[in-house]
Amino acid sequence: MPGKVLVVDDEMEIVDLVRSYLTQAGFKVVTAYDGEDALIQYKMENPDLIILDLMLPKLDGFDVARKIRQDSNVPILMLTARTQGEDRVAGLELGADDYVPKPFNPREIVARARAILRRVQDRSTPKRFESGHLSIDMDKIE
Repeated sequence: MPGKVLVVDDEMEIVDLVRSYLTQAGFKVVTAYDGEDALIQYKMENPDLIILDLMLPKLDGFDVARKIRQDSNVPILMLTARTQGEDRVAGLELGADDYVPKPFNPREIVARARAILRRVQDRSTPKRFESGHLSIDMDKIE
């Protein structure tokens, strides 16, 4: 199930820590350190999940999420020191799938990444029952 994750944060130590844990868990990791590069990497790499800081140089995480949501439903996990309720609500309303405040446990990031991707995969995988010559597409049954 592990896929490709784009990790976006302007703090190199955080990117390295998250990359290390995700890589150990079998994910391929692509990184960006500012909002503009995040959009470039997103378009070039087509990640399965984006872990996105809100406070970024050049283009903040809210703007990055807004631009990505214009053409994609790729899951976004916001990882940020901005812990005000309004920031969480704004991030979730922009289309983030989850929100983790800093400081964080890197094992929790891996667990949340797996959970988000499992949910996305469950939605995108057609549910089909097959037995002999009989095939029932459960997604088409009303």
